[in-house]
Amino acid sequence: MKIFTFFGSSSSGKTTVIENLISILSGRYKIVYIKDIPHDNISLDTSGKDTWIMENAGAHATYGLMPGRTYRMVRERMELDRIINENRDYDIIFIEGFRDYGNGTRFLVLGNEDYLKYGYNYIIKANNGTYKGECIAYPEEIARLLDIIAQ
Repeated sequence: MKIFTFFGSSSSGKTTVIENLISILSGRYKIVYIKDIPHDNISLDTSGKDTWIMENAGAHATYGLMPGRTYRMVRERMELDRIINENRDYDIIFIEGFRDYGNGTRFLVLGNEDYLKYGYNYIIKANNGTYKGECIAYPEEIARLLDIIAQ
C-alpha cells in the first residue's frame, strides 16, 4: 500500500489533481480517498462535493473526516492512522488535506506560497501562475505524477 498526501491552500487544485489521478488509476489499483473536512456543517455525498466526485471517479472507498464525525456514518472521530490501518488491503491511499501528516509521499499543491513552509516531497503547480521554483506542472506533467505514484 502506498500513501500520498496532497495539501495546499483552498482553490489550489488539490481536488482536481486527485480526481484526475483516481480516474486514470482506478482500473489498475484499488484506491482509498481520505479528505480532511474542517467543519461539521456539510451534506454528505452530495452531487458535486469532493467525496461524491472521488467516488464517481472510481475510488473504492471514500472518507471525510470532520471534527465531530467521520464520513461513512461513524459517530466518532476516527484518527487518520486508524483509517489507514483498516484499509491496508488497498493499493493506494490518497489523502487530501492533513498538511501535518508526515507518512507517505507529500505533494504540496501550490496556491498560496505561504504553504512552502510545510514539509513536502514534491510541489505541484496547478493554479499558481507566479511560482518559479522546481515543480510539477499540472496538467501538463500528469505523466510525471503517474511515474512517482508507480514507483
